[in-house]
Amino acid sequence: MKSGIRLGRPQRACIAVVGLLAVALVPLALGGCGATATDKNEPNDDLNSAHALAPGVPADGVIGPGDSDVFRCDAPEGNVMHSFVVTVRTEAPQDIELQVGASIPGVWEGITWPGWKVVTKGDRVEVAGTLRKGTVLMFLKGASGTTYTIDITWT
Repeated sequence: MKSGIRLGRPQRACIAVVGLLAVALVPLALGGCGATATDKNEPNDDLNSAHALAPGVPADGVIGPGDSDVFRCDAPEGNVMHSFVVTVRTEAPQDIELQVGASIPGVWEGITWPGWKVVTKGDRVEVAGTLRKGTVLMFLKGASGTTYTIDITWT
C-alpha cells in the first residue's frame, strides 16, 4: 500500500539534511559541548585492566560518569625499601579521590592498604610511601569530566 503523500526532490533533500543534523547534534545534546574528553587509558576500571605506569612518564586521563581509573607500577628490582611518590595534577583537586595500595608477593589479602597519607598541595594530590617489592596500585575516582595527569617516581 502506497502513502498518499508524495515528496518531490527538494523535500527529500531537506529531510535528508535535517536527518544528518540530528545525527550530528545528538552527541552534543547528550554530552554537552566539549564535555566528552576521551581517556586513552580506558578500559582501566579494575585491577584486571589497570593501566601500567612507567616511572617518570605521566599519563593523562579523565574521570567518566561512574568511572574509576586504576593504575599500577612495579617496584624496582632489589631487596631494599624503595621510596615513591604518586602525583595527580588537576585543575580541580577537590574533585579527585586518590587511594594507593600495594600488591605484595606472599601477602594473601591481595591488596594491602599501608595507610599512606594523601596530601593536597595546590593543583596536586600526592601520596608518598615505600615498598620493598610488589606493585603500587593507584585508584582514582571523582567528579565526571575531571581531567588529570598521574605520575609515579621512585628514588
